[in-house]
Amino acid sequence: MISESVSRRRVLLAVAAAPLAVACTTEPPAPPPPDPLSALAAQARSDAALAALLTAVPAAAEVAKARGTHAELLQAEVDRERPPLSSTVPPVPSTPPQPPNPVAALRTALDEAVRAASEAVPKLPSHRAGLVGSVAAGCASLREVLA
Repeated sequence: MISESVSRRRVLLAVAAAPLAVACTTEPPAPPPPDPLSALAAQARSDAALAALLTAVPAAAEVAKARGTHAELLQAEVDRERPPLSSTVPPVPSTPPQPPNPVAALRTALDEAVRAASEAVPKLPSHRAGLVGSVAAGCASLREVLA
């Protein structure tokens, strides 16, 4: 007779499994939007690589060093805010093709860095805005060094 009727064990197992089934079918949370500092760090790495190509321009070495430091600081803040899932370091950009007028291209890149950082500052919390504002000021002064 037990085989024809529903046993207490089966009822308890069904009741216990119901929340598990619901938990397995819920949608995962949406991933957070990209960190705005990630793009600034990538831009700084790219600018440093471009400046490193300009061996004939004495100020370019300082620009490369400063933009490399900007990239490190910005990436450290990105990693602090959202720890990376793996221990891999963001790739260093491949050597960009040398533009016809590399000094003008570097000036333009620095102008773009100032613009992007300045646009990001009002949208950031104060501790991050200070870092990004310092990067913007640094890029503006580097731009003047190349003038």
